[in-house]
Amino acid sequence: MEQFEIVYVSSACNRTPHNADWGTNELICYGASHSVALYDPKYADAGKVLSVFCQHKGRVNSVRWIRHKDRFPETEFVSASSDCTAVIWTRTYGCNFSPTSILKGHQNTVTVADGIYVSSRNVDSTKQAAIIATASVDSTVKIWIRHENEDAVCLQTLSFGSGFCLCVRLCFLPQTEIVLLSCAADDAKIHLFAESSSGYTCCDVQEGLKPHTKQFIKVDSLVGHDDWIRAMDFTLDDSDHLLLASSSQDSLIRLWRIAACDEKVARQKRKLISELDLEEDIQPEQKFFMVQDDREAVLYFSVSLESILAGHEGWVYGVDWHPPVYSEDKKRCTQPMKLLSSSLDKTMIIWEPDVSSGVWLESVRVGEVGGNTLGFYGSKFGPDGQSIIGHGYQGSFHLWTCSKELGIWEPGVTVGGHFSEVVDMQWEPGGQFLFSISADQTTRIHAPWVRDDHREVTWHELARPQVHGYDFSCLAVLSRYRFASGAEEKVIRAFQAPNNFVELFQQICKAECDKDFENTDASTLPQGASVPALGLSNKAVYEGQEKPAEGHIRDEYSEFYFTPVDLKEPPTEENLLQNTLWPEVQKLYGHGYELFALAASHDGTLLASACKATTVEHATIIIWDTSTWKQIQKLVSHQLTVTQMAFSPDDRFLLSVSRDRRWSLFQLKVPELESKNYRLIASTDKKTGVHARIIWCCSWTHDSKHFFTGSRDGKVAVWGHNGVTSETTSLLGQYTLSSKPLELQNQSVTALAVAPVNFAPNVYLVAVGLESGCINLYKWSSVIGETAGDWQTCLELDNSVAHHLAVKKLAFRPLVAFGDGCDVSNLKKLQMSSCGADHAVKIFNIHVNRL
Repeated sequence: MEQFEIVYVSSACNRTPHNADWGTNELICYGASHSVALYDPKYADAGKVLSVFCQHKGRVNSVRWIRHKDRFPETEFVSASSDCTAVIWTRTYGCNFSPTSILKGHQNTVTVADGIYVSSRNVDSTKQAAIIATASVDSTVKIWIRHENEDAVCLQTLSFGSGFCLCVRLCFLPQTEIVLLSCAADDAKIHLFAESSSGYTCCDVQEGLKPHTKQFIKVDSLVGHDDWIRAMDFTLDDSDHLLLASSSQDSLIRLWRIAACDEKVARQKRKLISELDLEEDIQPEQKFFMVQDDREAVLYFSVSLESILAGHEGWVYGVDWHPPVYSEDKKRCTQPMKLLSSSLDKTMIIWEPDVSSGVWLESVRVGEVGGNTLGFYGSKFGPDGQSIIGHGYQGSFHLWTCSKELGIWEPGVTVGGHFSEVVDMQWEPGGQFLFSISADQTTRIHAPWVRDDHREVTWHELARPQVHGYDFSCLAVLSRYRFASGAEEKVIRAFQAPNNFVELFQQICKAECDKDFENTDASTLPQGASVPALGLSNKAVYEGQEKPAEGHIRDEYSEFYFTPVDLKEPPTEENLLQNTLWPEVQKLYGHGYELFALAASHDGTLLASACKATTVEHATIIIWDTSTWKQIQKLVSHQLTVTQMAFSPDDRFLLSVSRDRRWSLFQLKVPELESKNYRLIASTDKKTGVHARIIWCCSWTHDSKHFFTGSRDGKVAVWGHNGVTSETTSLLGQYTLSSKPLELQNQSVTALAVAPVNFAPNVYLVAVGLESGCINLYKWSSVIGETAGDWQTCLELDNSVAHHLAVKKLAFRPLVAFGDGCDVSNLKKLQMSSCGADHAVKIFNIHVNRL
């Protein structure tokens, strides 16, 4: 029985073209940092990331399902990466894929890959083989073959000299089994290579040439675009002609027709073209090339420009043909002539030829006209052609589905996430939703979507309270509807939820109103927030202000202005960016350098902050009163940057750890409880400390008896009161090591979290996050006796499950989230969240009764 399960994975699509593909198996694979995510857009009618696969050591630049000619559901995909490799992944069982071939040979970043199945090139032709094409920044395209149960072998390397290839696509020439390779290069040309047994080159019609070993030879170059060609796609029309769609940075889409033709016609037209003696920059309307098949028969094909589609106003990054439509008995198949395109002009267009004239016209346009998104990097039709999805410049997915009843395309719920390192994360005190902040300059809220029809609960992004101009570094949640954030600036910014968010939260999550919010007059609270042009502060918008007055400056920047939304499902990307901001209620000044760490007391009345520092003066911790937003105290102890702080669950202590390899413990002055002042009662130095490197993280036990510290040296130390109340001259005061430290060889501990309940009497469950991306769970006992201080490993989550880059934060979901009737003695599962440098936020169910 499994000891854990992954409840939620949030990670954006990498911001490169060709990084998402929707297969006939109804699954979407996409690159997420160094990994590949498998996404089912129809899971519980809401969508969910089912699995994440890790193998690459660099960013994944392209993901593509390996297609069957007869469009069987795909079981393999190929990914290309900045680590100079491509990987073929094969389904093992369920939704699990394993790397079966690693394609090594390129000398630089592999930018794009494509694959197609062919009959085996071995003696046994009944078996299938896969032909893979990979393009790299090293100015080459490599062609690989992978036979069943064998490693992939490089068949051929095509050199592009000082240029490079931006896109590759594979298909079969019409009415043949001959593979055609299309390469879009930086010379604005499409270079066609065909698999041939002949030594013939482009349009050379000579007698007496003898065939040699089968290879890809260049048969033609298609000239027409004025700028780099970014995407291509092939389809067969009802006449068995091959249509190639190409899109470019010149904002145009060109359609090319490739058809089989008679040898005599090809020779006559070829002769006519040569007699015209056309200038180099003038291209004939129709061109011809020839290839030789396995039986050494010479086949002729014509290439002509079918149409030019002009409708986008920006670079066109993606084109995708509508998939074939099968009859109910699966015997008849038609190919609807529809083409989907996506552009940096923030729109996606479906093109169709006019029935009477045959002219290609725009039939559907979706996306955002204006607004604050930055366009699309790619788009795909769903396997039934009734849904389309695009992935945006900010890593987000945008889904539309055609409503048969209304005849319109309606936006749908998708998955999403951060597109850069996630640096901090914290549950709101009631555990109803999760905050995360990232170097992508956004704060996001993740929450469960609870529906009335009792369908499975799925997690989604509910709001984006802050979209900033600086990379974030730290977060502190003050209450359910208040938080503070710190970024690469010297200012702490505090935010409070507007009415619109509270209403959405209650509708989507089926949550009760917060007690503190119940007693507040809703009419006095803002409806939402907006960010002024060139501004960094979220300004409150009150009811009645949503529609800008005529002549107001908001008219000029209306796309950035808040519009209240009433939703029954999680918001779309456009609403997240514009209509889910929280008003900024306070700025706090006091630090001399960029903010690095924040911590809030559990009652939300105090906020501790620290900034980057190289001196004692700047390493000072500032304590703020959140009711007045005034500084009430400065705590001096450390010499270098404070990396993390944590209040004890009873708020009597404040713990800080630092780059100076020391921790400091501050205690609330008991006689002055009302003044909320802390004093230093214990610290470590070179003699008493156990850590030899930076201390990255710390965490308290739920009973405030012990605290844990984790360091780059791979040690996790447990500290507690020594039971002696007499005064001592030691810097450690009345605190000491509670057991022998846990030592992890060749590892760096970057995150710690202790479960909010004892695993057994005096036994704590400790989660340890590592720089390698792994997460380990241990039982630690504080009982005096033979088992005192024992570290027992009870669960190890490796890179395939946890993260593939450094774990930045771990947090257990508060028990109150499981309901008032939660019986701690019979608790069967805990939920743990994690975030990492791999852009991912994850939530796990930990089955404690199976550990």
